[in-house]
Amino acid sequence: MKNLLYKELKLVIPPATYLFALLPALLLIPAYPYFVGVSYFFFIIQITFATARANKDHEFTSMLPIPRRQIVLAKHLNVAFVELLTILVAIPFALISSLIINPNGNIVGMDANFAFFGLTLIAYSVFNLAFFPAYFKTGYKMGVPLLIGIAVYLITICFFELVINLVPALKSTLDGLNPQTFIYQFIVLVAGIVIYVGSMFVSYKISTKKFEKVSL
Repeated sequence: MKNLLYKELKLVIPPATYLFALLPALLLIPAYPYFVGVSYFFFIIQITFATARANKDHEFTSMLPIPRRQIVLAKHLNVAFVELLTILVAIPFALISSLIINPNGNIVGMDANFAFFGLTLIAYSVFNLAFFPAYFKTGYKMGVPLLIGIAVYLITICFFELVINLVPALKSTLDGLNPQTFIYQFIVLVAGIVIYVGSMFVSYKISTKKFEKVSL
C-alpha cells in the first residue's frame, strides 16, 4: 500500500497541478465568496485522473500482485490528500481575510469560521460519494463522473449558503466571527470531519464492489 501511495503522489499527480492548491490565496480578495476559494481542487482531480487514464494506470496496476481494493483505496487517499491540502492552504488566507481584510464579515457569502470549514468538508463528502462509485463503475471513464460530482458539490454549497442566509437562527450562529458562537460552529466542524471520514469509508466500499466487476 505504501508503494501505491508513493506511485500516486510521484507519478500520477503532475507536479504542476499543485499550483491549483495555492488558489485559495484568492480568499485575500475583498468581498470574495469563500466557497469558491476552496473549490479549485476540481482541476487537480481532473488532470490527475486524465493523466492516469492516458498512461493506462489502472491496467498496469491491475497486473501487479495486489488486490483491487488497494487500487481503490490509493485513489481515495489521493483525492483526500488533494482536498485536505486545499483546506490547509485556505486556513491561513481565511484568517488573514477575516481578521484584517474583512473584520466586519464577508458581504459575499459565509465568513471563514469553524462552521465554514465543516460545511466544506461535508460538500467534499458529497462530491466523493458521487464521483468515486461512478468512476469505478468503469475504472477509466472520468468525464461524466466528474461532472456529476461537480454538480452535486455546487448544489450542496449553494444550499448551505441559501439556508444559512434565510434562517435567522443559523445566520446568527453559523455565520459571522463572534466568539460567543464559536461553540456552535465548532460542533459543525466536528460533524464535518466525522461525515468526511464516514463518506470516504462508504465510497471506498461501494467503489471496491464496482471495480471488482470491471474487466480491464
